[in-house]
Amino acid sequence: MRIDPKGIVAGYPALQVRRALKQLDLFPEWDLRRFEAATGEGRALVRALVAAGLVERVGKGYWSITQAGKTLSSATAAPRVTRATAEKNLAAFLGRVDHVNRSAGFLGRVVTVVLFGSMLRPEVDRVSDVDLAVEITPKEPNKDRACALNERHVQILESLGRRFRGFLDRQFYWHREVFRFLKGRSRVISLADLKAEGGFVMAAPHRILYANGAWTADAPPRTKVPRLRRHKPADDDPF
Repeated sequence: MRIDPKGIVAGYPALQVRRALKQLDLFPEWDLRRFEAATGEGRALVRALVAAGLVERVGKGYWSITQAGKTLSSATAAPRVTRATAEKNLAAFLGRVDHVNRSAGFLGRVVTVVLFGSMLRPEVDRVSDVDLAVEITPKEPNKDRACALNERHVQILESLGRRFRGFLDRQFYWHREVFRFLKGRSRVISLADLKAEGGFVMAAPHRILYANGAWTADAPPRTKVPRLRRHKPADDDPF
């Protein structure tokens, strides 16, 4: 999905709304105080988002993001790109999937990759983005051990200076870490969580690229993630 960076959504700048929804999507539900802390806005924006169908009330004084809100939160505002550029970014993304699944440094595993959107229309030469949805599960099948591994990982990162936004941010870091790595800071890749948005994704034209631990026969080629080179100290470097 693509949004106009100069457009208006629910009476507010589109980029401001997308940023607010992205912040709030970290929480299954939230109250006005958390909303204000995350967005810098107040009840007027909440009402506007409710009216637009992007959030919904789930209890007295509590709201959550709707499916439409989740879709908008992952939308891109980048200019359209050539199909060649899109295919290059797709190959790099699929290479990152292989890297995540093979690397012991990630606690999550990608189990499904689905391609949808304008990339499936061969007549379109300039696409808005590469729409992908992924399902991520813990590599450790035992729930208690998986939680313990995640907490130890979080504590190590905290000791290195990383800050977390409370219990849910810590609890689901194993998932968020994989999701962010897959996105790769690419403006071309629009990434959705298949578990949360599967109804929308699977109802639209789509193509499954990866499932049950294997790539499908028609999956595009994958670009291998390059290994980071270790710094070689100079001859006069005492360290």
